[in-house]
Order: sequence, then C-alpha cells, then structure tokens
Amino acid sequence: MARKNGVLTQVNEWLKAAPGPAKREVGQRVNELKSKVEAAVNSAQERLKIGASSARLTSECLDVTLPGIRRPLGAEHPVIRTMNEIVAVFRNLGYSVSEGPEVESDYYNFESLNFPPNHPARDMQDTLFIADQDKKPARDRLLLRTHTSPVQIRTMEKMKPPLRIVIPGKVYRNDPPDASHSPMFHQIEGLAVDTNITFGDLKGTLDHAMKALFGSSVKTQFRPSFFPSPSPAPR
Repeated sequence: MARKNGVLTQVNEWLKAAPGPAKREVGQRVNELKSKVEAAVNSAQERLKIGASSARLTSECLDVTLPGIRRPLGAEHPVIRTMNEIVAVFRNLGYSVSEGPEVESDYYNFESLNFPPNHPARDMQDTLFIADQDKKPARDRLLLRTHTSPVQIRTMEKMKPPLRIVIPGKVYRNDPPDASHSPMFHQIEGLAVDTNITFGDLKGTLDHAMKALFGSSVKTQFRPSFFPSPSPAPR
C-alpha cells in the first residue's frame, strides 16, 4: 500500500499499460484486489490492537482481591515493646491477657476493691474525675482509672476460678509531670486465683519473670513497703 513502491501502486501501472478494450475488466479486478488488501490490512491492525490491549491489561491489571501493601510504620515505642515482652513472659507461664476500659466508674476503680470513700489510698492516687458527674451516685461517677485493678473485678465477674490473668494498660493520676512522674503511665499486674497458692508462688513467679526479661544471672531482692491496701490478699 506504499505510494512509491507498494504492490497496489504497481498494479495501477499495469492498468495504465492495459489495452483499451481490457481496461474495464482489469480495472474491476484491480479494485477487487485493493478491497481484499485493505480488508486484510485492517484485520491485521485490529488483531494487533486487541493483542496490545490484552498484553497491557495483563501487565497493568490490578487484582482488587489481593492484600494491600502495608506501609512501614517505623519503630515500636520502647514502652510498648517492653510491655509486650513482659506479657509474653506471663503468656509462657499460662496466663491469659485481660483488658478493660480506661474510663471507669468509682465502683470498679475503688469500691469493688474495698476502697471505702475515706480510705487514705484514694488520696494517695489523686484521681482525675470526669466533669459533670456531681448528680450521679458516688459509685457511678466516672473517672480515669488510677490502676489496672478494675480489670480484676470485671474478669472475676465473667470467669470462675481457677484463673490466671495479666493486665497491661494505661492508668492516669493527677501528678505534675517531672522526670519521674506523668499524668499517664503504663502498668502491668497479674492475678492468680486457685487452691493451694502461697506467697512463695508469688515470689517464684516474679523471680522467674525478672530472669526471663533480664537474663538468668539476675538476682532478685524483695523489700517490704507500706501501702494501705484494703485488698484481702496480695495481687
């Protein structure tokens, strides 16, 4: 189909050289040949376009059912990493993890743990109360939990002994921030309820946890400290 040296151009030259009586018949055949060639070329072009489109669809297709690419989130915070390490130690000891709300009622944060309204431990914890709670009964007033101990009560309401749980989470107290204090900090505590458990089990558990976290050569020392805890047994 090229203008200068294409086959159809040469055929037109044959048409010019044909004798007068034969030109009509030759012209018809030339037109038929042109039509066939053009149809063949158009068909080939369509096949090439379809093939190119299929190849592009194959190479550029997006399968929406595949899992997405996760964006890197950076390094884990040292506090969270440490909490996860401690939780892992107690998981290996057979403890399960329990969690609870950070906004608690006075009942779960104090009353159910045997903290009467005038107990000195309440003053030591310097609680952050939620605003506009004055019209509620004292036990229903909301506050930011001062310890993770309310989760003990919530867990014992749902589960029957024996149970072993570890409770990690954030707690809040009205402390002015300095090098060793913060209004929000993290706490982990454990609870084991079963028969034939002694204070020796508590010491052995803590000793094992320290060795698992800091190495088997670590030595633990237990020192008594006064705290007016109303709980009937060590937690």
